[in-house]
Amino acid sequence: MAETEKKVVATEAAEKKPAAKKTAAKKTTTAKKPAAKKAEGEKAPAKKAASKKAAAAATVTVKLVRSLSGRSEKQIATALSLGLKKIGDVTVQPDNAQTNGKIAKISHMVAVTKA
Repeated sequence: MAETEKKVVATEAAEKKPAAKKTAAKKTTTAKKPAAKKAEGEKAPAKKAASKKAAAAATVTVKLVRSLSGRSEKQIATALSLGLKKIGDVTVQPDNAQTNGKIAKISHMVAVTKA
């Protein structure tokens, strides 16, 4: 019985050690830094205005110049996902990897301009 008691004590001690490490880690990550004080009359930084301008600049204008008739279902679905239903339709899309992939799939049917 002495051996089993030693094993139980050893497993309990092993279980307690990782728990102590977790609580120590939580204390360091949850500690908040004091907020910087603003001088009177000082305005908040204009980060939102800059991000809106960046978002507006990162757009692509896509125009459907070839017909969807006779195209595969995937190509038609891609054009519809870009908001293009008939010849001459123009949409403004964000310039990101997803949009660039869609444009690449139907590049022979659309005209693209950076806006």
